[in-house]
Amino acid sequence: MINARTDIETEKLFYQMQSREDVADILQIEDKSLRYFLYAIKPDNMYTEFKIPKKNGEYRKISAPNKKLRSIQRKLADILNIAYKVKPASYGFVKNKSIYQNADNHCKRKNVLNIDLKDFFTQIHFGRVRGLFMKPPYNLGEEAAMVIAQIACYRGVLPQGAPTSPIITNMICSPLDTQLTHLAKKNQVVYTRYADDITFSCYKNSFPEALVYLDKGDIHIGKELEFILKKNNFVVNMNKVRLMDNRRRQEVTGLVVNKFTNLKREYIKEVRAILHCCKNKGIYDSAKIYVNKGKCNNHRIKAYIQNEDKVDRKEDVSNWFEQVLKGKIGYIKLIKGNDNPTFLKYAKQLNIISNKKIFNIDEYDKFHNMIDDNIFILQCTSKNVARQGSGFLLKTYGLMTSYHVIPDDNFYSVKKNTGKQVGVITKSSNLYKESYEIDYACYINICNNFDKSQNGFELGDSSNLKAGDKVIIIGYPNYMDGDTPYIHTCYITNKTSYFGQELYTISGRIAKGASGGVVLDLLHEVVGIIKGGVTSLEEDDESNDPEFKHGFIPIHDVIEHMRN
Repeated sequence: MINARTDIETEKLFYQMQSREDVADILQIEDKSLRYFLYAIKPDNMYTEFKIPKKNGEYRKISAPNKKLRSIQRKLADILNIAYKVKPASYGFVKNKSIYQNADNHCKRKNVLNIDLKDFFTQIHFGRVRGLFMKPPYNLGEEAAMVIAQIACYRGVLPQGAPTSPIITNMICSPLDTQLTHLAKKNQVVYTRYADDITFSCYKNSFPEALVYLDKGDIHIGKELEFILKKNNFVVNMNKVRLMDNRRRQEVTGLVVNKFTNLKREYIKEVRAILHCCKNKGIYDSAKIYVNKGKCNNHRIKAYIQNEDKVDRKEDVSNWFEQVLKGKIGYIKLIKGNDNPTFLKYAKQLNIISNKKIFNIDEYDKFHNMIDDNIFILQCTSKNVARQGSGFLLKTYGLMTSYHVIPDDNFYSVKKNTGKQVGVITKSSNLYKESYEIDYACYINICNNFDKSQNGFELGDSSNLKAGDKVIIIGYPNYMDGDTPYIHTCYITNKTSYFGQELYTISGRIAKGASGGVVLDLLHEVVGIIKGGVTSLEEDDESNDPEFKHGFIPIHDVIEHMRN
């Protein structure tokens, strides 16, 4: 029976290892079984090799261990993770750290430098792995270090595909991380590393020449940076060195970091297109299209599709593709958050397409029911005035919108996106309070069954909002019957003013017709009213003015005005 050890006990045993028997003991396997793996079986019989395409058209070789060896390597990787003292700059393959956190370190910088280490895994050979564990801080016995290297290496190097390779690369790179962190601090820049992706960023107009410099338009690695990399036996892949200022798209480990850390638009478009294809053609046929485009690295799935006329494995292929989509949508969740409307929308679509509860989206349904019940399209009923905006119910107050959505005493219909009209309002009959300067209006008694103490969104706190805070904007831009609401999670970019009124600008786009819509915080409480985006054919409409600013009015200004 295998006895479970605490992390403290495991770490103590690790630092005491001297022999092969000690390695077998900490792995909790018999020494004869370990000897069998090390000496009786040929390494080539324990690995499957295949290639996967890179973005540049080249191929990356993967060496995947068989089930039994992978089990031993996973045990070893868990032990090494306990012994490894994580460096602050290291983000790849580290518990409680993510690709998002790595990129977020470099957000809103004037300059970003990306460096890729050439042939990262194959640069770490058997001798380096053995030497790593024989030297401080580990100081293991030569035989123990040799056995660890034998378990971890294939054909003399760390194989991509083995569970032990990521943690060993981090251990190998510990001195590199320390030295580059010191170099970064000395030059007042930020440094992080995600596996073989090294990133520096700064608020300066240019990087110090110790790191990088331009000569006749060509990028050159600075002498101090190059010295440290060579000292640690790494070589820069000059084809992947990128120097980006904030006038162009800045990317760190595949994420955009100019104003806030976000996914590339291309990624969202790809997921949307795949889901659309699945809806129209079905999961299996969509999987075939995906595979035939060369995007599948699973040889078993490729074989199933190539031989579909001989063996019916449609269920296996469909299940595989559902997991692919689950991973892609899960990545949106990782980067944007589990309450992000884009994630929730795509998660719901996958659940419907697959007829399975792949994602728990109960909160999504609850949120959208709240939107359907409390956000409306406001349209002028006069044939001579083409005007449309948005409005929402605020609990204890009434129907909120922008002043410029209803600037006259015409009748305005209040309807849901289904086309159902819930009421008709006009200034003379329903207006409670308004302000041209603040640009808001509050209407009451919009329908017979409206109870302002029960219906509507809860009031939030907008008094402490600041640049960088996430908000959700919801409205009906360019509305046509049957359109769903525009829901967008974005960031506050600035606090400014418009004709003396406090105004927050945002990273999201506000289209015509969204004006008067609601701005929510992440608790789904109201923090503002969308300003900018009224749809009108009137030539003198202020939203056509080039000086008209788009953003939102903080709700606390509105409430204070209504209470006075």
